[in-house]
Amino acid sequence: MAFSTRWHLVLSALLLLGSFVPGFAQQFTPQVQEFIKVQEPSVALVDAKIIDGTGRPALLHQTVLLKQGRIVQVGPVKKVKVPADAKVINCAGKTLIPGLVMLHEHLYYTMPMGGFFNIAQMPYSFPRLYLAGGATTIRTAGSIEPQTDLAIKRLIGEGKLIGPDMDVTAPYMEEPSLDIPALNTINGPEDAAASTKFWADKGCTSFKMYMHATRADLKAVVEQAHQRKLKVTGHLASITYREAAEIGIDNLEHGFMASSDFMPNKAPDVADYPASRQALLRLPVNSPEMKSLISFLVSKRVALTSTLPVFEPYTGREVVLGGGMEALIPQLQEREQATWQQNQNKDTASLRLFKKEMVWEKQFYDAGGF
Repeated sequence: MAFSTRWHLVLSALLLLGSFVPGFAQQFTPQVQEFIKVQEPSVALVDAKIIDGTGRPALLHQTVLLKQGRIVQVGPVKKVKVPADAKVINCAGKTLIPGLVMLHEHLYYTMPMGGFFNIAQMPYSFPRLYLAGGATTIRTAGSIEPQTDLAIKRLIGEGKLIGPDMDVTAPYMEEPSLDIPALNTINGPEDAAASTKFWADKGCTSFKMYMHATRADLKAVVEQAHQRKLKVTGHLASITYREAAEIGIDNLEHGFMASSDFMPNKAPDVADYPASRQALLRLPVNSPEMKSLISFLVSKRVALTSTLPVFEPYTGREVVLGGGMEALIPQLQEREQATWQQNQNKDTASLRLFKKEMVWEKQFYDAGGF
């Protein structure tokens, strides 16, 4: 859910798919071709409002020139000369933003299996929805069907399906504990190392430790991944953030919401999510302990993936932030609405922790974190 930006362009009300797919001259299947509205090699987007992702104010009355799918010039309408052979698109009243680079994404949806929590792959609709939402690059931070994710990445690259550029994360690195049939499990560090090598050879570019993985598991994965200059992230519970940073993890998922660093007398390699959550609730928002952890993470150059939209619906906000429930099939709409309703006005702790999390992420950023 977290995002940064890259200079691909998304034009509201008009998807210029042919303008930002790598390899402008590549061939597209008829299934993809119907979504490509502009195919000329030279394009001028004239009189647009531009939000460039740097944080500075929006630029008005701008022209953007593209050649062979690449941006070659951006500037005020009066200063940019439009080539005679360019396809001119009047963008008055439209806004251009950088394509979103989303860093904690999945191509699956929760789908109960009798009494078991389970997960179902969504290989067709999800890539299309990501692209429609402005995401031109995503990282699948944990895969259920990595072979499917890798195939979707290939098919998009070959012009056979529409979707964003994808960095595919390997299957979750999780010790047997959670009764989730679709979840990958490993049995100790040797198995973790072998799984890392296998999926790296298949084309995965990052690896995600999960809640019951041990320090030895993490060490094995880090050693194998870093030999290949690949990254390791984690949604942790058994391992503290400080321990993970000492071992060499590159990234931590869900901000500080998954941190177990502040549990009193925490047992090594043991996950206790309720206890770690209570510890975060007790922790003062400006505590020296959090400041110390933040400083340590920054010194180790460990990145943090914010996923505030994951938690925000439980603080009184709408079911789908910004709308979009109609994109779900009726059965899922009904289920999501019911789940959301059950969580409203029942747990003030969720709102208190959410507000703390926003402050801690800002503290991390102000300390030099990324």
